[in-house]
Amino acid sequence: MINRFRCKSGMMSRLAVLLFSTTSLCLYTHAQVDVSGVDPVPAPGFTGVSLRVLNSTIPPGGTFQFQLLLTEPKPIGHGSTTTTGTGTTSGISLNDPLGQTAGAAVLTGANPRINFTSPLATFGANPIIDYPILTIRSTIPSDMPVGVQIPLSIDITNSFWFDASGLLYPQEIAPGKLTIGGTMAISDVMPGGGFQPAGAVVAILGMGFIADSRVAIEGENLAAANIQFVSANEIDVTLTSGLQMDGSRVVVKNPDQTSTFFPYFHAQVIGRSVNPLLAQTYPLFARQSYTTATLAWNRSGSQFTGIALQNQAAAPATVTLETHSTTGSLLDSVTLSLPGGSKITRDLLEFFPAAAADAVIVALKSDTPVQVLGLLGDIGTGDVLPVMVTAQ
Repeated sequence: MINRFRCKSGMMSRLAVLLFSTTSLCLYTHAQVDVSGVDPVPAPGFTGVSLRVLNSTIPPGGTFQFQLLLTEPKPIGHGSTTTTGTGTTSGISLNDPLGQTAGAAVLTGANPRINFTSPLATFGANPIIDYPILTIRSTIPSDMPVGVQIPLSIDITNSFWFDASGLLYPQEIAPGKLTIGGTMAISDVMPGGGFQPAGAVVAILGMGFIADSRVAIEGENLAAANIQFVSANEIDVTLTSGLQMDGSRVVVKNPDQTSTFFPYFHAQVIGRSVNPLLAQTYPLFARQSYTTATLAWNRSGSQFTGIALQNQAAAPATVTLETHSTTGSLLDSVTLSLPGGSKITRDLLEFFPAAAADAVIVALKSDTPVQVLGLLGDIGTGDVLPVMVTAQ
């Protein structure tokens, strides 16, 4: 079954204001959708986004990756969606050809609410349509009965996709299903992100691997000598050429089952924010990194501004944050060490608890490039929006 949703012009303008303004944030509810697993067939003249969720078969105790695809390229500037059927989330990734899309996933409910922004509208523009634009990783309980089928979709009545000019697309979704069964599944790929040079060893982790499992990594020309069977839970691959791992398709094939996984960068989380909403927010970084950047600080009413930092390098980064007034005067500063392969997410008030009322800009300086994302939250609505920083 295909679920379609079209917005009237009045609703379009209201949502455009509410979704991505600095004064109003939205709280969304969930809706039930049907499952069919067939691709959408756009109606004649349909100009919106046609989405589909891939079916998947995973054994009890395995790891499932929700994969949302477009059936044809469609440039998306910003928007939001709530997935259904994904369960407890352990990893999320947004994929575009240039890696310039960023987002914030709020994990307060049964399914994640994901807000995203793509400054150049490269999100959804990949001409290779069998790459997912969104993946979500979760673990299947070991006691889940074989044969259970779980509907997979998005809440179409509370999902919004805007084009580069800010106009709201009509949308349709072909749901999928997760079937508990089979014997093999990829659970992870390590390292899953960043550029890995030729000769680097990539570990494919999972369950049910056999010595005769066939392995493919898109963009790599692998020979038998590049693939080492370690155990039923690990296969190691030596890369033949340099590869940007984020979103690269990894396939393991047994005689009776195939598993496909799209890797993402794993970072060690440094502590938790004391802000309850921010503590349940999963930052989704664009691939760009910075040594200097600025972020506007909004903190009016129930709103707050957070910042997320991620260091993909092996060596630690020394990061200095400074507050500035409207006239550019330096008001305060704090320096922290961000270990290699780690990330930290905090309310700006946690770094500057005694911040002056006129502290409206936060400037970042780092001795090595780090990924940076602003987070605009609202305690009243329970939502968090991604905010792109400005490079200096």
